[in-house]
Amino acid sequence: MKTHIVACETIRDELISALSRLGLNCPVVWLEGGLHNSPARLRARLAEVLAEADGRCERLLVTLGYCGGGVNGLKTGGYTTVLPLADDCLSLLLGSMAARKASALIPTYYLTAGWLRHESNMVKDYERLVARHGRAKADRMAKLMLRHYRRFGLVDTGVYYFKRLMGRVGPLAERLGLSVESLPGDTSWLDRLLQGPHETGDFLVLPPRTELTFEHWSGFLLGGGEGAGAAANPRRPAVGQVRP
Repeated sequence: MKTHIVACETIRDELISALSRLGLNCPVVWLEGGLHNSPARLRARLAEVLAEADGRCERLLVTLGYCGGGVNGLKTGGYTTVLPLADDCLSLLLGSMAARKASALIPTYYLTAGWLRHESNMVKDYERLVARHGRAKADRMAKLMLRHYRRFGLVDTGVYYFKRLMGRVGPLAERLGLSVESLPGDTSWLDRLLQGPHETGDFLVLPPRTELTFEHWSGFLLGGGEGAGAAANPRRPAVGQVRP
């Protein structure tokens, strides 16, 4: 079966590593970083990708979750579509929604090397605040923005230089009075998306020309699902997001 993949730049490191480890060679369409900040922009870009895939593949693997509604209302083409039943890519990199829920018992601001590189995040925001307002005012503003959090959680997926990420985040955490902790990543869910099986309750397998709706995810996101683990709140901040 001719398979194509749609993936976010944020998980490029993890996806390329998984493809190599599994011996797979599938074309990948990369979605630009930052689209998660605007579900409407993400939806529009995905609509283009889904339309372009029509006639080019028999199966499309979408390495995204519900992503705040970014996939809601999209229509697939003449191919089978497979998506993980996840709230977003963080749960995918932690291995399950149960792992995500457990890690969030401590209010956590999550980061990966990919998120720091490709997405809007507090580390970049702080550096801009320092350049514009000076360090003392930047500290006050950052503490206000992160007032709901107790730690930075760095998800170690084993595919990037973890100490470099720790070295960049550590000084900021110390200034803001937050801890920095390593969280074990788990790419087994991503592996199963790439090679199957998909009949495990962890995936949404759609026949050709299907419209995606919230109902496809609702049982998992609102508490009724099994599959990949305990349910998560679809409004919970994703990796690197700040709760308003």
